[in-house]
Amino acid sequence: MWNSTPLDLDSFSDLRLGEADQLPPVQPQFFFAPLQDKPQDPILDAIKLAQASPAAKPRSFQDPALPKELAILTTDLGGLRSKDDPAESPQSPSPLTFWSSVFEGHRQAVKVHPISTEELHRSLQMTMIGTSSRLFKWDLVQESFMYVWEGDRCLHVQDKDEVISNSIIQRFMTIGTLLRRLEEFIKALHRRKVKDGPTVYAFAHTLSTILVYLRESLVRISASDQPDLLNALWNKYGLYEDIVRALSELYGRDLDVEPKDYPPFEAHPVKIISTIYEYLASHVERQSAPSISAIFAYILDGTSQEYLHEVGLSIGYGGQPRKPPPRVDEDREDYYGIDDEEEEEEDIFAALAQIQTDFPDFFPKTLLDVLPNAQKSLILLRKAQPDHPLLGQESKDKRVRWLWSELDILEAWDEAEGSHTEELGFDESKKRTQSTSQPVLHQTYKPEIEEEFRVFDMAPGDFQAQSALQVVDRSSAMLERFIQRFPARLPSITPTLPHLTSLVFHRLLEHASTLSSTLLSIFLTSSNNLNLQLHLSLLRSYLLVTAPAFKSKLLGALFSDAGEYGVDTTPHSMSLRSIRRRPSSKKAVVKESKQPWAIGLSPDLLEREIWPPVGGDLSFFLRTVIVDALNNGKQMDDEEERKKRHVVVEEAAWRIGFAIRDLPTGHGRDKWLNPLCIEYAFVFFAVCLPFSCSSRALDFLYMDYKPPRPMDVLISPTILSKYYRIFAFILRLFRVECAIKSVFRMTGVSAQPLFPTLAQPRKLLLHFRFIAQSFVATLSAYVFDTAIGGNFDPFLAQLESSSLAASASGTSTSAANTTSRAGSSGPHEFSDVFELATAHSDLLDRILTACLLRSSQKLPGELLRQSLELVLEFCVVVGELSRGRLKEYEAGPMIEEVFLKFKAKMATFMKVLKGLVEKGTGISSNLPMEVGTGAQTPTGGIAALPHLLMRLDLGDWWSQSV
Repeated sequence: MWNSTPLDLDSFSDLRLGEADQLPPVQPQFFFAPLQDKPQDPILDAIKLAQASPAAKPRSFQDPALPKELAILTTDLGGLRSKDDPAESPQSPSPLTFWSSVFEGHRQAVKVHPISTEELHRSLQMTMIGTSSRLFKWDLVQESFMYVWEGDRCLHVQDKDEVISNSIIQRFMTIGTLLRRLEEFIKALHRRKVKDGPTVYAFAHTLSTILVYLRESLVRISASDQPDLLNALWNKYGLYEDIVRALSELYGRDLDVEPKDYPPFEAHPVKIISTIYEYLASHVERQSAPSISAIFAYILDGTSQEYLHEVGLSIGYGGQPRKPPPRVDEDREDYYGIDDEEEEEEDIFAALAQIQTDFPDFFPKTLLDVLPNAQKSLILLRKAQPDHPLLGQESKDKRVRWLWSELDILEAWDEAEGSHTEELGFDESKKRTQSTSQPVLHQTYKPEIEEEFRVFDMAPGDFQAQSALQVVDRSSAMLERFIQRFPARLPSITPTLPHLTSLVFHRLLEHASTLSSTLLSIFLTSSNNLNLQLHLSLLRSYLLVTAPAFKSKLLGALFSDAGEYGVDTTPHSMSLRSIRRRPSSKKAVVKESKQPWAIGLSPDLLEREIWPPVGGDLSFFLRTVIVDALNNGKQMDDEEERKKRHVVVEEAAWRIGFAIRDLPTGHGRDKWLNPLCIEYAFVFFAVCLPFSCSSRALDFLYMDYKPPRPMDVLISPTILSKYYRIFAFILRLFRVECAIKSVFRMTGVSAQPLFPTLAQPRKLLLHFRFIAQSFVATLSAYVFDTAIGGNFDPFLAQLESSSLAASASGTSTSAANTTSRAGSSGPHEFSDVFELATAHSDLLDRILTACLLRSSQKLPGELLRQSLELVLEFCVVVGELSRGRLKEYEAGPMIEEVFLKFKAKMATFMKVLKGLVEKGTGISSNLPMEVGTGAQTPTGGIAALPHLLMRLDLGDWWSQSV
C-alpha cells in the first residue's frame, strides 16, 4: 500500500552534494502485502474492503447539476481537496479507491439483486424448458423471458459478479425463449385451415416431436446438474442452444426478430419442403454438429412424406391418383343424373390443363424434365388402354423414401447401378456391408415398427405384459434413435446431398420414363385406331391433297379447266343440276347467264348464282368425293378385302369431312363471299365493264378431321388449324392452275382466234399465257415436291424407324436410356408423346414457312398471293373475250395492263425472296434422317426457299419485254 506521509524537504539540507562522502541509503516508503496462494479478484476484494470499513469511505458530494449515475461516480473526488482549504490543499487520489467507487456506483444504479446458486438453478431448470419461474416470466408481447421484478435487468449470483452471472443466465434464457417461440409457432400451424394440405400438419408434427425431444433431453440432463458448478452447466447446454437457434432460423423467429417482424408463413408444400432442404444442405455443407443435421433431416423426412407420395401417385408410382370428390351442384337432378360421354371427355382434357408443374428446386433436373409429361401420359394411358399392367401396380411399398443410413444408401446404389457390386468385387462389397450393418435379431424390421414387432421374436415367458389401453407416445424415442443412427458424414458413394437426392429419386425417374415410353409405344405400334402413322398418312393424303385419287375427284368437284362457259351448257348426267331436276319428257331450256365467268371454278358451284354455294347437294357431292377416294373404285363386298384394311382406314369415312366456316367480313376482308370479289373497271369508249376475280373464293371451305380422343395431344386443334391453312392455299393454287388450263383450251390451235385482227395483243396473250402457266406449274411442283414431300416423307420415315425400335425393345425403357436419348436428340427416338407432338407441329411450321404462309412472312406471302390473283385476272379477261362479252380492242389494253402489273409484282417478289434466302443462309432445319440405306434431309422452313428461287429465276423473264 502507498504511504501517504509527506516528504520532509529540510532533510535535503544535510546532503553534501559534490563531497567525497557517500550518499545515505534511500529506504523504501511503501509496502506490498504478500499475496495468498489462490486466484485473486481485486475488484471483489476492494468491494469487501469497502463494505468491511464503511467509516473509511471518503466524503462524497453530489453536484445537483449532474445526473444521479454521474454524481455517484464523483464520490471519491472529495478526497482530492482538504477539509480546511479544498482549493489549495490537494491530496494524492488512490487508484483502487477510484475504481471501487465506479463499480459501487454501477451496482447502485442497476439495482442488483443477489441470489443464491441453488435458487437460480431451480428457476433456470423451468425457464430452460419454456416455463415461467419465480425469477423469470414469459412476456406475451415481446415473446421472450423477462425478470420478474419490473425494471430490473440484472441478477447477482452469489460469489459471482454481474458479468459472469449474465453470461450464465443468458444461455438458459435463450434456450427457453426459443423453445417457447417454437411452441407458439406450432400452435399457429395447428390453427391453419384444412385447405393448406397435409404438408403443413406434417411439418407441425415433426416440430412438435422435436420440441418434446428437446424438453425431455433438457430435463434429463438437468437432473444430474450440480448447482455449485455453474460454469460446467453452461458448457453442457451449448449444443442445445445451437439446435434451437438453427430451428428458429428455419421459421424466422430468432432472438433478434421482434414479434411484429415475424415473416409470414407460406403454406405451399413446395416452399416448405424447399426451405427445409436448403437449411439441411447448408448444415451438411458447413459440417455442423451431427445432431443439428440429423434434426433437419428428420424434419425433411417427416414433412415431405405425404407430398412425395402424392407426386408418385400422380404418375402411378405406388398406386393411382386419388379421384377428387364429386362436385355438388345446386341442381340435384344434374348431380344425381348419369354423366354423358362428352362431359367425361372434357374432364380428361381439363385434367391435362391442371397438371402440376411447380416442384421443389432440389428435384434432379432429369426428373423435372420428364415429370410433367409423365403425369399427362398417365391420364392418356388410362384412356388409351385402361387394362395396361402399369395401371394395376398399386403396391404400397412403392414410395419415395429418404435414405440416411450408409447401408440403405449402398443397397439403393447397387440396385440402381446393377453392376456396381461386380466392379467392387463380391468380397469387398460383402465386407463393406457387414462393417456398416448393425447387429439385428433373427428377423429384421423397419425402424419405425421395430419396437412393436420385436415381441414376436422373444422366447415364451420373456414378454412383460402391459395394459392394452395404455397409449405411449414413442415419437421422441424414434427421433432419438434417428439422431443416434444418423451418420456423421455422408458415404463416399454419395458425398454431397444432391448426389444422395438423385439416388433417392432414381426409382421415380425410372417409372416416369417407363410410363412415357409405354404411351409413346402404344401410339406408334398400336393395331387399333391409335396408330399415329396411319392417321398422318390420311392427313397427308386428304388435308394436304397428295393422294392421286382424291386429288382428281376434288378437282372434278370444285374446279373446271373447260374452254367454254359451263353454266350455259346443258347439265350432264353426273352434275348437281341433273340430280336436282326431275326427269321430264320436255327438253330443258337453258337461259344464257349474264354473270361474269368465274373461270377455274366448277359450273355446278355457280348454278344458283349465290356464293358460297351452301346446300345439301354440295355436302352430298363432297361426301361422295371422300368415299369414292377412300374406296378408290374398289368393291368392298369381299370380306377378305375388308380384313386387309386397317381400322384407321375403315373409320376414315367419318373422321374426314368437308366443313364450311364463317370468315370475317368488312371492307377488304370479304373476298371469300364472292368468287369475283375484286372489282376491276376498265372504261373504254364510255363503256364500263365491271368484273372481279379472286383466288380466295374457296376459303370458306375446309377439310375437318376428328382424331380419336386420346390422340388429341398429337393431332391437336392447333395442329389441325395449320393443316387448314395449307389446304386453303392448295385450293387457291388449284383454282389458278385450272384457270390457266382453260386459257390454253380457249387459245389452242383448234380454237377460234381471240385476236383475229390485232397482232400485238395476240402476241402478248400468247407470251403472258406461257409465263403464267410456267409460274403456276413451277409453284405447284415446289409446293407438293419440296415443301410437303421434302418434309412429310422424312418425318414418316422417322416414325417408322421409331416404331420398329419400340417393337424390338418392348414397352419398358430404362431411365438411363431415356436420359441419354433426351440429351443426344437422336434421329429416331422420342422421349414421350409430347415431344412427338412438338415435332409434328414443327413439321407443319416448316411447311408453312416453305409456302410463305407464316405471319412473320406477311410481305412475301402477300406478294405471292397477289401474283396468283393477277394470273387469275388475266384468265378472266381471256374468258370474257372468248364469250364475246369483250371486244378485242377492249381486251387488248386490259391484258397489257395486267401483264405490266404482273411483271412489277414478280420483280418485287423475287427481290424479297432473294433477301430471305440470303438472310437464312447457313440455317439448317434438322439433322439428316436415314431412310433405308441412304440419307434424306427435310427441306422445310427457310432451307426450302432456295429451291423456290432456283425454280422461278429463269433469266429474269419478268424484266424482259415482249
